[in-house]
Amino acid sequence: MCQCHVHSSCDSCRQGVDRRRFLQGFGAAAVMTVGGLRSPAGAAGDDKGRNIRVAAVFLANIEIREIWPYPGFDTEGRRREILGVLEQGCPDVEFVPLTIKNPKDVQKSIALKDAVDGYLVYVMTLDWSLGKAIIEIGGLGKPMLVANEFLGGCGTFLTRYSELCSRGIPAAAVSTTRLSDLVAVARQFASVRKPGVTPGSFARQCEQVYRKTFALPGRMKCADDPVALTDIGECVKRFGESRFLIVGRGRGGQEHDFLGAKGRYVDFGELQAFYEKVDRDQAAEWADRWRKQADRVMEPGPDAIHKAAGVYLATLEMLKKYGSDSVTINCLGGFASGQLAAYPCLGFMQILNDGGQGVCEAMPDDTLSMMMARILTGRPGYVSDPALDTSKNHIVYAHCVATTKVFGPEGASNSFRIRTLHNRDLRGACAQSFLPAGYMTTSFRTNFGRKQMIIHQAKAVGNLDSEYGCRTKLVAEVRGDIGKLFDKWDRFGWHRVTVYGDLKEPLAEFGKALGLDIVEEA
Repeated sequence: MCQCHVHSSCDSCRQGVDRRRFLQGFGAAAVMTVGGLRSPAGAAGDDKGRNIRVAAVFLANIEIREIWPYPGFDTEGRRREILGVLEQGCPDVEFVPLTIKNPKDVQKSIALKDAVDGYLVYVMTLDWSLGKAIIEIGGLGKPMLVANEFLGGCGTFLTRYSELCSRGIPAAAVSTTRLSDLVAVARQFASVRKPGVTPGSFARQCEQVYRKTFALPGRMKCADDPVALTDIGECVKRFGESRFLIVGRGRGGQEHDFLGAKGRYVDFGELQAFYEKVDRDQAAEWADRWRKQADRVMEPGPDAIHKAAGVYLATLEMLKKYGSDSVTINCLGGFASGQLAAYPCLGFMQILNDGGQGVCEAMPDDTLSMMMARILTGRPGYVSDPALDTSKNHIVYAHCVATTKVFGPEGASNSFRIRTLHNRDLRGACAQSFLPAGYMTTSFRTNFGRKQMIIHQAKAVGNLDSEYGCRTKLVAEVRGDIGKLFDKWDRFGWHRVTVYGDLKEPLAEFGKALGLDIVEEA
């Protein structure tokens, strides 16, 4: 568990004792207090009449296509709204606003270090290249608060904030849909000039305030969901015999061993060759089938769905060639470069529903995690980009590829719509799947390089139908301490694989049998 940030447990929770002791030690050992930044040490009285000044740094680039919340998001309007709420709620703090839109602008925030008492970094949009600003600002040794636009900057926020934790840099963090929670924590900047206040003690103070805004956990009683489990010894055997394809990444023709499972790298050209031979009438039949199965077809036109069906059929032929039923494709890169005729999202939905695996973004760790769930339970996994909302004790699992048969190929189907992807490109089509509520889910991810598995559980409570982020958005109530969920994203990446069922113990047993260390994250 991270030892340095806001999301350790308060005294009443008793779950963040190690982190709290670290922060106390960090604060006692710090050589620089934050009061009187414009005055020599010991001369804080010289600026008693000056407001506390905090740099409000907004990471907000919308000049890229693969973006959250969505292309064209009004970053300036949202910035004005946030600043207005902060200024009204924090009368003793003067916020000095700065927007960073590209990596070259990061130095502008660093240049403010001698003119401000602390930093509030607000991650508004998803731009991985701006994440270094969080680390560089954290290295300045000032009181720091990192906040997040819900279903906006989540990936950068979670991975870079947890990197601060791994580096032992104290900072507070807020991820909520309620701006009043951010205001309550930001108000703590008013105390940074008091004697003895350090970045570490500031983070602890923020923690105590922030945890008071957390929603109380709800009832975890779930719908009955018996799962027939495969014997662990048989699971290990099947895993070792598994083969999967990695398309559009690595060197074509090479194989890599993942604790027995074999991943084969395939070039885009090979998939394209299959696509060119696809029976167009058969593709039209699949496109028509998906349109009829969907509740609604929204943005995509017939051509986008037809091409998606062609890529699906080409994928099946490629899988047949290699004797596999599992593939992961560099979908975003392949389509953007013109090497992929259509996004594979609808075809992946069909492969998942039929008992195979279609996985986004050429991710072996996601693929292997999903493989573990499928071997153990016969159920498909759902790869997602999670977002946290402490005001409701919710985690939202968002992505543009999802199954509509979470209980397996023979189970019931849920409804879906055909939509454009998160990038709103009309040439793309995916399923917005409305996954069933009321069931316990288990989310995990393996890091086969580190030989570790991270795991948590949450009760599915509904679906968020919002223009923010990716199309499918399963909402779930966290089982355990949502505050601990901020800790380990830099070690395991943003993605998690969710499978329906109360499966933490058998998945952990499977992981241990493969030689993985198990990390519980909530």
